[in-house]
Amino acid sequence: MAEDPSPQFPQQTARNNTGPTVQVGGPNHSPINISYRLPLPCNPVPGSDRAAASEPLWAHTITPQRAADLLAATGLVIITGEHGSGRRISAVRALQTRLAGGSTGAHLFDLAPDWEDDETPTKDVLPQPHPGCGYLIDATSRRINSQAALALTSWAEQLHALGSCLAITGGPRDWQGDSRYAITAVRPDALQVARNHLAVRLGSPTQAHWLHPDPNQAPARSGLLRGPAAPDRTAGALADLIPRNVSPSNAVSIAERLSGINVDRFGRAVQQRDDKENPEAQKQGLKELRGIRDEVLLWTNFLEKTLTETGTRGQDRVMLLSAAYLEGAPLEVCIRAAAAFAQVPGEEPVARRFREGRSPRRRLRDVGVDATADDRADFSSRPGLALNAIRMDWHHWADEREQTRIWLARITAPGETAAAWVDQIGERLLELSRTEVDPPFFSMLEEWTATPEATARIETVARLLTQAAESDELARQTHKTLLDWASQKSNPHRRVVVAQVCRGTYGQQWPHTSLVRLRHLLGNDDPAAGIAASAMTAYAGSTAQAFAHVIDAVESWLERFPTHPAGPRAFLALADPANPHSTLTRLITAAQSSPKLRDFLITGWWATLEQPDVRERAHQVLLAWAQAIHEKRLDRTFTFGILTDVRNAHTPVDAMSRFLYGSPEHDDPALIDARYALANLRACSHTRCPQPDCPNTPASGTPTEVGAAGGGGEPLD
Repeated sequence: MAEDPSPQFPQQTARNNTGPTVQVGGPNHSPINISYRLPLPCNPVPGSDRAAASEPLWAHTITPQRAADLLAATGLVIITGEHGSGRRISAVRALQTRLAGGSTGAHLFDLAPDWEDDETPTKDVLPQPHPGCGYLIDATSRRINSQAALALTSWAEQLHALGSCLAITGGPRDWQGDSRYAITAVRPDALQVARNHLAVRLGSPTQAHWLHPDPNQAPARSGLLRGPAAPDRTAGALADLIPRNVSPSNAVSIAERLSGINVDRFGRAVQQRDDKENPEAQKQGLKELRGIRDEVLLWTNFLEKTLTETGTRGQDRVMLLSAAYLEGAPLEVCIRAAAAFAQVPGEEPVARRFREGRSPRRRLRDVGVDATADDRADFSSRPGLALNAIRMDWHHWADEREQTRIWLARITAPGETAAAWVDQIGERLLELSRTEVDPPFFSMLEEWTATPEATARIETVARLLTQAAESDELARQTHKTLLDWASQKSNPHRRVVVAQVCRGTYGQQWPHTSLVRLRHLLGNDDPAAGIAASAMTAYAGSTAQAFAHVIDAVESWLERFPTHPAGPRAFLALADPANPHSTLTRLITAAQSSPKLRDFLITGWWATLEQPDVRERAHQVLLAWAQAIHEKRLDRTFTFGILTDVRNAHTPVDAMSRFLYGSPEHDDPALIDARYALANLRACSHTRCPQPDCPNTPASGTPTEVGAAGGGGEPLD
């Protein structure tokens, strides 16, 4: 049996009320409504995170047990620490320990902090407490202020009473509530993390032995009949490969690269290194081992040597940076981009410096850049070198960051050398900005959207911002950037970018946050507002829950911002039968059994007809209603009843006046039928104008109402 797509609304509702009935003291002449807020997005914690927090992958620290003790006592723990301190996996293990003694069968959920900085997560958006559930909130994407902290603490008390709990992770300053719930994450041993992943998840126990800190404890190979074999000299050969302060995620990445190293290749290198009777073989073995270490560590030693040598470092560095950002581009493009690097005061002109000494292609080869058969920049012999070169350059030479930013903006300007490589450069800046200080990602996006030629880059910038929102390190800044851009009426390109982002996966992951940005976009009558309206109606049509969320959001806009055109534009988008994602049929059908939706349609028209910025649009939608009724796509009696209430609420203005009396050029049968119906249909008494001085409010005891055309209407019940 197909599920009924119509939302189920209560017959009587009240603001902030949770009971089944509402008692009103004294006379009441207005509708009683509540604001419906969509529950926070809640998804199961991924299996990969649960596995990393469980034996045998877990790398032991004291953090989870301390957190589990707090959860047992209060139901709430805040695990703070810098990025890479293992705070998330520690939180997952603490929840598992508290709920199921470390079992992966515990019910764990990620709860998205989908609220604005000036809002609090009220009980209507938080999950209903159930026994045996653990919730995880990442505060890096939304700093939890004192009011939000109080709300979450109160909710955690309800969870604790039912045997459930809440863990919040974030940076040292992301939790602004009671510090008694906070503990600092202790970083796990990176070497142990890498060994565990190699031995268990990656199925590479041999490579795990290479990292063993005590070679004597590593198992030696032995033959069944030959007796004990010689000790495995490869065991512990890379015990010093991973520094202890490496983040767990980086340790896993190193383990993944190490698992790809051929066992025989490594064994031969170790054997040659230990051949003291053959100095040449020993030298070759040491060289091969250095190459393997460099390959696994993304060529850190190679880059240090290449980029810190005296003499030609400036030219070599620019050549390597150019090829790293433009990997896959023709070498000629890389060379021209390098030649455009900003000139340092006091130095010779760039073009002259590059004509002296080694040729540009020789320079590229010397800094590790390969050339493909079709003469393009390539790093296949040193995979990972390109991004690590970008990261190392940004990290080590902080005084040249601004110069690098200016250079990238110059070569990616429309018509310039690297204009066609904006996508790749943007992705590399995104990766760089995840971990580095003074990240260049957002400032570069501002450069790319600051000129009239930015139209061609809207899709690229929107895609990059969507990716940034999915990054724990960049999500908060992405939310802020989208809000700032949505409010910039002077830059239509950035507004279109925001609209594109909000109608994609960002809008699905952050529905409440997205609607706030759509409201700002709907304040202007421009292409961005059109995309925003389409995104809003498409989201409203996706699920019954989303439908109710959008209706409530638009209703609150009309109430909170009565002079702002965003609410009326949103209402007209929902009420327009010509909209490809129209919700009007659903609205009319549901409103026949829901006083809340009927009142929404009436008050929506009231506010819209009083907004001068949308009068022409309102008139077109009224004509579309008349046509839809004439074609029997809308219920005639009920829909004309809505319009009658709107007509009777106030003296018709502009759009309604033209619809009823003017516009002689519109004499089609649908409009004539609508005028006739509104002139003779009995006026509904369900709602009354809230303004005490409204001339259309009937006096007490009045037996009839006057029709719109001046004739007597039907008697009131």
